[in-house]
Amino acid sequence: LTMSTLLLLGALMAGVQDPLQDPEGDSVLLDEIVISASRLAVDDSTRQRIQLLGEDHGSRLATVNLAAVLDQVPGIHVQKTARGQLSPYLRGLTGFRTLVLVDGIRLNNPIFRSGPNQYAALVDPLALQSSEVVFGPGSVLHGSDAAGGTLLLQTHSVEPSDSPHDESVILQRLSSGERSWISRLEKIYIREENALQFGVSYKKFGDFEAGGGEGRQPETGYREWSGDLSLTTEITGDLDLDVGIQHHRQEDVPRTHSTIDGSTWNGLVHGSDLQRDLDGTRDLMYARFRWNHGGGDQSQWTVSRQEISEQEDRIRANGSRKVQGLSDETLGLTYTWTGSTSWGEVSSGFDYYHDRVDSHLTQYALDGSISSIGPRGAVADDSSYDLLGAYLQNTVDLSDQTSVVFGGRYTEAAIDARSVDPDPGDLDVIDPIKEHWSDLVGSIRGVHDYSSRLQIYGGVSQAFRAPNLSDLTRFDIASSGESEVPTPGLDPEHFLTAEIGFDLIGDEWRLEGVLWHSLLDDLIVRYPTGDVDGEGNDIVTKANAGAGTATGCDLRLHREFSIDWSGTFSCSWITGEVATPVAPGVEEDQPLSRLAPAMARFAVQYLPTTDLSLEAALTVAGKQDQLSARDLADVQRIPPGGTPGYAVFDVSGTWQATSGLQVYLGIANIGDVDYRLHGSGSNEAGLSVISGIEATF
Repeated sequence: LTMSTLLLLGALMAGVQDPLQDPEGDSVLLDEIVISASRLAVDDSTRQRIQLLGEDHGSRLATVNLAAVLDQVPGIHVQKTARGQLSPYLRGLTGFRTLVLVDGIRLNNPIFRSGPNQYAALVDPLALQSSEVVFGPGSVLHGSDAAGGTLLLQTHSVEPSDSPHDESVILQRLSSGERSWISRLEKIYIREENALQFGVSYKKFGDFEAGGGEGRQPETGYREWSGDLSLTTEITGDLDLDVGIQHHRQEDVPRTHSTIDGSTWNGLVHGSDLQRDLDGTRDLMYARFRWNHGGGDQSQWTVSRQEISEQEDRIRANGSRKVQGLSDETLGLTYTWTGSTSWGEVSSGFDYYHDRVDSHLTQYALDGSISSIGPRGAVADDSSYDLLGAYLQNTVDLSDQTSVVFGGRYTEAAIDARSVDPDPGDLDVIDPIKEHWSDLVGSIRGVHDYSSRLQIYGGVSQAFRAPNLSDLTRFDIASSGESEVPTPGLDPEHFLTAEIGFDLIGDEWRLEGVLWHSLLDDLIVRYPTGDVDGEGNDIVTKANAGAGTATGCDLRLHREFSIDWSGTFSCSWITGEVATPVAPGVEEDQPLSRLAPAMARFAVQYLPTTDLSLEAALTVAGKQDQLSARDLADVQRIPPGGTPGYAVFDVSGTWQATSGLQVYLGIANIGDVDYRLHGSGSNEAGLSVISGIEATF
């Protein structure tokens, strides 16, 4: 097969609809393959993937944050500890077991926790040109952490053109139930050899209104700002330079569930804190050189600097105050080459990331004076982490109908944590930690064109995750009622996933399905030591004691009813269990923590003209009562007996009033349902009227 044919095969597996003629002359809808900016023209037709944002994927006026995009897709479960925080679950895994790439650069860093974390919320979806999810192990291409899947986020960029062009964009969005105000301003300059795009966003969220008579939820509002700039310069006809700058800041995001303002919905127990607010900041700068070597061969070098920082301001029930924070600076260097060889289509390269981490802790007395300054914060202070990897992936054509993709990656990781001991004055001395790991993973996958209408794909893929600073050095609240202590001497986690999927195309419909099974080995899991800390929390430690399985399936059907009407049905189901320590030397099989409930979504779209589109969607989730011991103990976020199921109905419409003016109107949660995404710290908004305009001039 030629590369263009491989791309066509991949197009049958992805996300943007384009009309094509089948061999019998009937019009069918195929999906356009989306190429990841981080790995150039990598063929991923052998994987389950979903495009979430991009051309023909709805108005961005419908998007309040990344969670609003992800939680509408069966197969992706979103946990939100707070309204301004989100953590995607992919195939039962989250936190540092799923990987997020922004413009091909790792968002993940060594401060990521095992459970849900908030860092994906430090990306402004209004600055995104496209986003997609690739399910299953992606460690061959992307390295450590890509076990459950990889979220690929691509920000807006513009290319030079022979026709100079300037453009301004103003976006305004309001929502009643969310009580949100979102504004964005963009400016675009396009010249013959240069192109520049600049954007700024401001978002204000008030205390939201929950459904079902729950009413306004106190202490749930927050604010955030972001700015982004992308510059593309044509250095020569074959060499381009991309420069990107991004800034995102959240201010006073409350973790309401652990405070006295937490919800008691369905038997939940609120916390005792008087206040627990988080500030978060992400800054990214990168330069990328892109070479076109001719004949389809391409390469690129990327140099990046990213800094993620957070600070928590917590006031306990007795009025004492604790302020702790951390900062992680990541320097990155990556190289990628793709092209044709005598072996087939090849993608190869290497990546290196160096992290420098500082943390701090200050305790305040009741009168506001400083009572103590700790030697470190939640993770070890004065620490570094290095991650180096090299990979090779090759696509081989076995016949006109069948191709196979196989690859491998070698990775080395090293940690140097200096200030680990949270209390050097006590008798329990914790020495600095300096450790090194290496690993080799591989994958083999294939796609077979069984007929002009049916394709089958599948394969086996490995993934791994090297221990990070959070695993080895965290001294902080682990989850509700648990306190985590440093644990040296941990080993990497390993994952093996087998999957098989199909893509069947009819005259006016398309059916996709995938079945997968994962083996989880050497998982780093928490277990109680039997001791409690000074606040009454159970002290937990960690070990490579987790071994288990996860199994799931996804199904999607798209149907064209007429020229104007179309519908989509999708559903997903997952189950899994892992051997979990419940006491020193004692294990039992338990469900994976925060397993996603069975989900289904049915959407109908009406497009009577090219300027108007209407959509109605019903999202249904079943009750989730498969709970681990940690889930059962998390009474601030998961109700006794599990999280109830729900059914939410939304309608929306987009009108292109003029070539430069788009108007959006939606009604969310029409039934005013009071519901919660499983494992989250607050419920979702009730009945909401959402309006917005986007003006281009």
